[in-house]
Amino acid sequence: MKTNLRSLGAALTILACTPSAASVHGAQAAHEGWTPLRMDVELSFLRAEAFLLAEGELTLENLTSESLDRIELAVRTEFTQELALFGDRVAAVGDPERIFDSSMARVRVDLDPAIAPGAECVLAFAYAGAIEDNQIAVAHDFVYSSWVEGWYPYPLQLDGSRPERTPTVAGRTTLHLPPGWHGVTNGSLEERSADDEGVTEIWSSEVAVARSFAAGRYTVEEYTSGERSIAVYLLAPKPTSAKDQAQILGRALVAMERRYGPYPYASYRIAEAPMRLGGWGASSEQGFILAKANFFEVEGGNLPLFAHEAAHGWWGNLVGQKGAGSILCSESLAQYGAVLAIEELEGPEAATEFLRFSRAGYVSIQCARGYFTMMRAGNDMPLSRLGGGGWQHNLSDAKGHWFYHMLRRRVGDEVFFATLRELLETYAGRSLSLDDLRAAFLRNAAEDADLERFLAQWLDREGAPHLELDWTYDEASEEIELELRQVQAGEPYALRVDVALVDADGTERLVEVRVEERVTRASFSGAPPKDVLLDPRHALLIWKPEYE
Repeated sequence: MKTNLRSLGAALTILACTPSAASVHGAQAAHEGWTPLRMDVELSFLRAEAFLLAEGELTLENLTSESLDRIELAVRTEFTQELALFGDRVAAVGDPERIFDSSMARVRVDLDPAIAPGAECVLAFAYAGAIEDNQIAVAHDFVYSSWVEGWYPYPLQLDGSRPERTPTVAGRTTLHLPPGWHGVTNGSLEERSADDEGVTEIWSSEVAVARSFAAGRYTVEEYTSGERSIAVYLLAPKPTSAKDQAQILGRALVAMERRYGPYPYASYRIAEAPMRLGGWGASSEQGFILAKANFFEVEGGNLPLFAHEAAHGWWGNLVGQKGAGSILCSESLAQYGAVLAIEELEGPEAATEFLRFSRAGYVSIQCARGYFTMMRAGNDMPLSRLGGGGWQHNLSDAKGHWFYHMLRRRVGDEVFFATLRELLETYAGRSLSLDDLRAAFLRNAAEDADLERFLAQWLDREGAPHLELDWTYDEASEEIELELRQVQAGEPYALRVDVALVDADGTERLVEVRVEERVTRASFSGAPPKDVLLDPRHALLIWKPEYE
């Protein structure tokens, strides 16, 4: 379907733009050339045609030491046929050229006169199109897009490459919606008006954010959890109350803030998305969470789901990822955020159970048992080589959060959380690589943590240890003699394995055995044990029969 954009003028109103410097939590990633300062955008939805209309203004600053006479923008290919770019300085607009992948195009805008160093340029844009992708879709009953889909234009680097991260930008988002609809986007809802013709909502964020939105026939309820006001947007009634969902999100945020510091965004919202859309279950945006209907059906609130998505506020949104294995800097850390929330709210045993077996209402394969299931199916590779999507995404959550759980034990809570907070401060608004993360922990850990070897065996090789334990009791020496064998393929791991010596009355004495060879023997004095248990607290990701 091709629509003449000029005929849509009645549905769109050009915005008056008042440029202002946008702040972000920490320094933005360096942008070679143009950086966005503000974007005001109006979005309208034609339900019958499943069409998105957008018009707005983008204020850019020349960060170079030279005058610039062109801007190269990244634009979704679906919008290029109906794209208009204009402004006082625009001399010519080139034909779109596909770049990166089939979803994005480059559009060159020539400027006359050129923009001096440090000066600003206001570029007006308008586009329209029908679109459906992984996390962007316009339908007759629902519309949404995540910032990861690049649905709004943004400037490329001077060499034509993508910036390190999708640029964040402050400003307004105005939603023109059908009658009875509600929308959710970044920032705060400043104004809402409704009549028989439709609904208009004006949202504003003076903090720079990567923009996302969703809209549909929502029922909106707002609740207080601690000092937070949390809104829940539901498309249909759910078996568990919206209040439960809001309060469990609020409690999860408090638990993670104790470890990471303040949540990076001012708004707290949970919005339902239809089951039929996309190949995803939930998505964390910068200030709200989108989740499919089934995740709202957990009695008392879906703690791991909402904690995981909220943790993306720090890991994935505030701090991005770059390079091979960097999914551990977003997905795996978000998954470990769920572990921390469960540990804080339900206790360490509940967190361990989640690490081992996941739980009802969550992704069943993202746990130790799920990891060994994937490994048997041949879906395994070193974490440092992970890309993203499909089984690699599941692997990052299943084995990746175990990596952080074991790393925390190896370096201790103080070093573990101090290093994560250091990374958040250093890389806020930028992207973090796995090498950056590895270097930070190596720098901060004590020498006796033997961290270089630990990181190499858990990040740079696939698989996991499989241990067998035999024990005997020597009456003459009154010693318990242990033999631990590593029976997995490949080189033996260097492990610090807890073993419980269980007395006749059930009392457990925990001892640590340093395992580095294929066969390790150790002895401990004491009374004859009733039993000897390998890794009784489940501190290591090792094969156990219950993972079959």
